[in-house]
Amino acid sequence: MQATVQSKAKALTVAAACTRLLQVEFGAKRAIVFGSLAGQGPWHDRSDIDIAVEGLPPGEFFRAYSACCDLLPPGLNLDLVPLEHVYPEMRSRILQEVEMPDDPILALKGLVEDELITLSRVVNNTTDFMERLSDPPSQLELRGLASYLHDFYTGIESIFRRIAVRLDKNLPGGEFSHVNLLNQMSEIREGVRPAVIDEQLKLRLRDYLNFRHFFRHAYGYELNWNQMRLKLIIMPETLEMLRQQLMCFFDELASQ
Repeated sequence: MQATVQSKAKALTVAAACTRLLQVEFGAKRAIVFGSLAGQGPWHDRSDIDIAVEGLPPGEFFRAYSACCDLLPPGLNLDLVPLEHVYPEMRSRILQEVEMPDDPILALKGLVEDELITLSRVVNNTTDFMERLSDPPSQLELRGLASYLHDFYTGIESIFRRIAVRLDKNLPGGEFSHVNLLNQMSEIREGVRPAVIDEQLKLRLRDYLNFRHFFRHAYGYELNWNQMRLKLIIMPETLEMLRQQLMCFFDELASQ
């Protein structure tokens, strides 16, 4: 507990230095710390510093990001997001325009609903893209579709991370952390929560997780349309399965 408090205090000091740097050295209009470091969620030993920046001069974002990263101690990461380009629900969260419920379950449910809206955008963009594909798709098109598959599972994993941190008080770490987190979501936590997803959905999501892992390490490989096609076609159905199971999860949680 003491170590967590100390790590948060260190992160707050570093975040303050980053916001000063962004405004003074790079001319940002404003830099806003959000997320768990701003009290919008529990701080844990693998939390990152989240900063939204607005009004950076054109072409300066990555140089500013690099300069901020130079201020980070080992083991602490930074997520720097341009406020002008985030989705509306995320912008509202960053600017605290929507009041967070005092009830921790309702607060978690609101965050999950925001994530589902973002996932719907990913799915809709993917569907629109697939309607304009060449036959067969070019490698450039496949790279674009692969990035949507990557974002799709990353958004789902973000939901699972929130549940693991806020309810389970246990976010898996180590070499198999992503698989272990997915497995954890299909397990009942006695006295804490019901299973978040069922076994069928877990197996389907494991396929998306496997693809994301491949894509992240696929340097020098050509993507194969036949290996991607079904995952893309069933993406809307998969999101709907997830949405329904999450809503059932929160209903059951509320009745406990």
